[in-house]
Amino acid sequence: MEPSRKRRKLHYRRYLCDYNEPLPRTTRYRMAKIDPLDDDDESSHSDWSEDDQVSNNKERSIDDYRDKDIAPCSSLDFNASLDYHTSSDSDATGATVDSEQSHDEHANCDGVVGASMDSENGHDVENSDEEEGSLNDEPEQQALYDHTTSESDSTGVSLDIGHIVEDCDEAEVSLDDEHEQQSLDDYTNSGSEGLGFEHHSSSHTDDYDGGDDTTSDSEQMVNDDMMRSPLYQGALVTLGQTILLLMAFAVIVGLTHDGLQTLLQILSLILPQDSHLPATKYLFKKLFKTGKYDFHVYCPKCCCVLENNACKRCHQDFDKNELMKNGNFFFTLPLIDQLKHSLETSNLGESLNRKTRPTNPDTISDIMDGKLYKQMCKDSNLKKDYSFSLTFNSDGVPIFKSSSFSIWPLLCHINELPPNIRKKTMFLTGLWFGPKKPSISTFFRPFINEMKTLSSVGFEWCSNAKIVKSYVYAIICSCDSVARAMLQNIKQFNGKFGCNWCLHPGERVEKGKGHVQVYPFHEEVTERSHTDMIKYQRNVGTGENFGVKGPTPLSSLPFFDIVSGFIVDSMDCIDLGVMRQLSTLWFDSSFHKEPWYIGTRANEIDRKIEQFQPPSNITRMPRSILTRAYWKASEWRAFLLFYAPIVLKSVLPRKFFEHFLLLCQAVYALQTTCITQLELFYASQHLNEFVLNFETLYGRPHMTYNVHILLHLSDSVRNWGPLWCYSAYSFEGCNGFLLKLYNGTQSVPLQIVTSFLLLKEVESMGKVLMQNAHPRVQQLFDTVVDGFNATKHVRRVNGTVFFWSWLL
Repeated sequence: MEPSRKRRKLHYRRYLCDYNEPLPRTTRYRMAKIDPLDDDDESSHSDWSEDDQVSNNKERSIDDYRDKDIAPCSSLDFNASLDYHTSSDSDATGATVDSEQSHDEHANCDGVVGASMDSENGHDVENSDEEEGSLNDEPEQQALYDHTTSESDSTGVSLDIGHIVEDCDEAEVSLDDEHEQQSLDDYTNSGSEGLGFEHHSSSHTDDYDGGDDTTSDSEQMVNDDMMRSPLYQGALVTLGQTILLLMAFAVIVGLTHDGLQTLLQILSLILPQDSHLPATKYLFKKLFKTGKYDFHVYCPKCCCVLENNACKRCHQDFDKNELMKNGNFFFTLPLIDQLKHSLETSNLGESLNRKTRPTNPDTISDIMDGKLYKQMCKDSNLKKDYSFSLTFNSDGVPIFKSSSFSIWPLLCHINELPPNIRKKTMFLTGLWFGPKKPSISTFFRPFINEMKTLSSVGFEWCSNAKIVKSYVYAIICSCDSVARAMLQNIKQFNGKFGCNWCLHPGERVEKGKGHVQVYPFHEEVTERSHTDMIKYQRNVGTGENFGVKGPTPLSSLPFFDIVSGFIVDSMDCIDLGVMRQLSTLWFDSSFHKEPWYIGTRANEIDRKIEQFQPPSNITRMPRSILTRAYWKASEWRAFLLFYAPIVLKSVLPRKFFEHFLLLCQAVYALQTTCITQLELFYASQHLNEFVLNFETLYGRPHMTYNVHILLHLSDSVRNWGPLWCYSAYSFEGCNGFLLKLYNGTQSVPLQIVTSFLLLKEVESMGKVLMQNAHPRVQQLFDTVVDGFNATKHVRRVNGTVFFWSWLL
């Protein structure tokens, strides 16, 4: 026997001796292919056979469990079998072998020893074929994902989008199937089973020894009674509540593979022996299942979704592996599944019934009081009790400081829900990832097609033991100026006819060393309309199109007005727009010769700001005006509505201060929970006067786009309700939350999608398992699921701000 092969086999035997763990079938198959030992090594050969027989029973039970078919989009798997014998004897005491040590010790092995050990620790070895989800014994015909950095995945998803490694079958991805817009259909559908942490196949049970359905004595069944029983004798929490708390915590804080494994091992050492909490992350993750998601690969030239590896528009074939490596893909999540799941598990049906909501024809207190909303109820099925509408948003969110890559989530929420529930019930329907902005016709097409079905056919769901039917309409789009121009497919605000609501042409004026596009006040300006926009889209290139660059897919969205459907977002227009612009004029030293300049009195203003003790609904404490470059949108809003009218009263020159109060009064009125028609009229008058006098006080070069669209602010309130109803604050908060759902730089979009769906499943299961829970347990669960609420109890003492938790 060759020395190298002999050493290799000795490595296998040493593995069996050191770690009394079951070997994967493929590893034993490779060992069997090695030449038999010489006669003088027969004793060693017999040792191998004996060890194989000893480990066979344990492996059979594990394989039986892994081969179970798990349906997606369901709740906790109460019937999942957990191998507690293996967990307590090996995993909890060091069975999770250090991956680096294992790699060094077996560097010369032909295969990877102990696939479960390596894959759980997030390390991959090329040319390995022991991954449990392998459906094909011909790896040279498959393009598979690289798992080398999957340990940084917050959800443990073992899919590396954008990094394809050849000759590796660790996770099978069928890239040549014939399903339209589902190039990863086989992977994503089965990968979404369970937690989506690892890809397990249920179609090849004969790949493992012990393929029968029997259960060994070392296994214990986790049923409904066990989930509702105390974690241990005298515990405040049940087993199910503990599992939900741990999973919510792991997702929210972005716990890695190794972090979750360590946490479970620590708990297994601390908890009593009668605790049934899984001691390994593998068994822990198998208890959860997430929803469905689809994967789309698009043409790099025209951004058209590929069908059977071909682009119908370019008439060219592409290699999907290469396109995925370059980031030419995006994810979509079926909205109907999310809606049905949330409505049925959260008991939101009664909240959707608008008949129970008090109304007053003379006041505007929510979206349902808007002029266009009422008109739409007359023209569509929205008037039915269980039908509802959506507000959707899409905006770019940078994820890395060292690159241009960003995510573009497509989010929406239900308008008919109460405000406190509306912001928490957010749905992720799409996710674009890459260095460039998304193609609207490609990215929004699945969402538009689904909305056409929901608005015409609807969907059925169960409410209070009865089947009801709901029709759904996407009627409001809330986004910033850049995204709004993309969605409408018109010129941006720095071009001619760049206003989204009127035909103001604007003009170019000198400012500093260059020129800017400004919008001087005009008494009469023609308003845009949906009909005119459709006409301009058809006449592009043949005549005057008033800034329209071409057709947009949102024009085909049912009952969506391509002009009035877009609202003036107060966060981008007022807080991050006009208010920040005014502070620059007041405090920037480049304007020190201007009559409005008050930068020399910044310290005086700071001393006044320090004396404020804001209520708990203001999430951020006031900061120095000198740090305004780092202020968030909520800080600008608090400065506009609460701080500035007080601290600037004796500092800003009188005519500028009185002009500023016009903006304060109008915005405050439009932000209230109940606006009368008279208040709306006065707010509109104040805004007109503010814009009219802005040019006189500050000059034409400062008549920016944000100042101009203040004239359209009252129309948004008249059509769709107060500004807070559709503000982008809730969407921006969700975008910030999505950034917490990934670790590292690999598989970012997949990590976000699976973690989002997993957390939704945890929330819905909490409605069941947290019933009759101890108040402290319920409060802790709500806090963890909410992502550690940003509103904190604070107190300032002698210049020091103290925070304390609800636990105190």
